[in-house]
Amino acid sequence: MVVMILANVVAVALETVPGIWQQYQSEFLLFDAISVSIFTIEYVLRVWASAENPSDDNDGAWRKRLRYMRSPLAIIDLMAILPFYIGAVTGLDLRALRIFRLLRLLKLVRYSPALSSLSRVLYMERRALLAAFLIMIGILFFSATLAYMVEREAQPGAFGSIPDALWWALATLTTVGYGDVVPVTDAGKILGSIVMVIGFAFYAVPIGIIASGFSDEVHRREFIVPVRVIEDIPIFSNLSVAAAKEMASRVRTLTVAPGTVLTHKMDMHNGLYCLVSGEISAFYRHRALPLASGDFFGECGIISDSGRQPSTVARTRAKLIWLESVDLHTLLSIFPDIAAGMYDHAATRLSDYVETGYLSVNDREMQLDDLRHWIEAK
Repeated sequence: MVVMILANVVAVALETVPGIWQQYQSEFLLFDAISVSIFTIEYVLRVWASAENPSDDNDGAWRKRLRYMRSPLAIIDLMAILPFYIGAVTGLDLRALRIFRLLRLLKLVRYSPALSSLSRVLYMERRALLAAFLIMIGILFFSATLAYMVEREAQPGAFGSIPDALWWALATLTTVGYGDVVPVTDAGKILGSIVMVIGFAFYAVPIGIIASGFSDEVHRREFIVPVRVIEDIPIFSNLSVAAAKEMASRVRTLTVAPGTVLTHKMDMHNGLYCLVSGEISAFYRHRALPLASGDFFGECGIISDSGRQPSTVARTRAKLIWLESVDLHTLLSIFPDIAAGMYDHAATRLSDYVETGYLSVNDREMQLDDLRHWIEAK
């Protein structure tokens, strides 16, 4: 699919060359028809299979499919094939819809982990990026206003109004400097120098935010998770080889420093954490419960919304694997043995806490009941 998408982009570019288009017009049209057929089959199958989404068990099949069709990735898939059918129905020249066919490049988000990571970074840093954008807009208008005040008499055509001066301010702040509009007065030149320096400082802020966020995202996958690591974790020890491989491909990794807070009391759907090495403390009813290598936590935020999710803090430097809530639901629907492993390990761990006096028998039964009902519902 990735090769097909990239080949479509290359084809769109080559079609703009008159000699190549005239010589290979029929081949280009055939290639586009084959591509659209493949993309259409993929889109239809994805829409049909979306009815199996385990996170929407209360909805009917067609309601799930309609919800999926409104999702961003489904809309991108639809936009990738729509220009072809619009051209076929309306009789428009397919080359006139070339620019819309380039939207097929967006499909790479589905198949590229790097692009998916970048999209997560942009979403996670959206508030910081919005704040930086608002600051830049303020600087832009402030610079244009000052330029209008000092240059309007010398250059009424270029700086006769603030909207006219905005073009110069944008070109200067971004350090592009087209040179079609430049200040000619001494005050204007001084202002231009200051604006250029400000542009270096402030327009680098969004780049720094994205770079920092992307670095954090990469560090979440600091160590590779081989199948043997999955099999060494007690709740996954009885999984088949296929299930362990699928688990290893879906988990994300975390390396945290001492004192890092991993979960909070009222967290919901924060995923399942498994401790590979290090020590974690889980605070339940103001008591610190020790967690060691092989233990898991975070499940209370998935199976119960009663506020019994304990807060967890790293006591030492720790390595963990983290399975997002959606991936956990998916894997449970494919490999129900995971649920059995979770229950058996939880029962053993809670019994140990009762014997050591960390928990009461009632607390143990409540947590096991929550887990048992959740497994039965699955």
